Amino acid sequence: MHLLATVLMLLMSTTLMAHQQKASETTALFNKNTGQLELMHRFYLHDTEHAVQSLFDKHADILSSKKTQQQFADYVAKQFQLKTLNGDAIKLTDVGFEVDGKFFWVYQETKLPETAAGIKMFNGALRDLWPTQVNMVNVEGKGKVRTLYFSHDKTWLVTRF
Repeated sequence: MHLLATVLMLLMSTTLMAHQQKASETTALFNKNTGQLELMHRFYLHDTEHAVQSLFDKHADILSSKKTQQQFADYVAKQFQLKTLNGDAIKLTDVGFEVDGKFFWVYQETKLPETAAGIKMFNGALRDLWPTQVNMVNVEGKGKVRTLYFSHDKTWLVTRF
């Protein structure tokens, strides 16, 4: 019986520790057909449920409230920024958002000059709530895939094409 209790405690602690790992993934895709840089931000729905209650209202409901979904999409849009290598802001257009299975998606896009040699990125979504939050950005469509990790004190990161 003691062994069973120990095994159950280990399993529960592993589950709790795994859940504490906050993370999001963004794909920054250069679409050759449209000439747009398409941004697809993916968050675990479970994390967003907790986040909106801290960010907006303790009764916020991202599953069934379009208002809360829009608020979270707007929050993500403010927390993700692009600049040219010279430091000029790049305007992003909000395209939409959706709940899909266990994820909440936020979509943005922008047009970059063909001659752009790289970009600077800032991805602070949920890092203001959870210091352990890691936001990964995969940059695709301009040569090899590059991955940037925003965590701890990393604010603006650069990728070159």
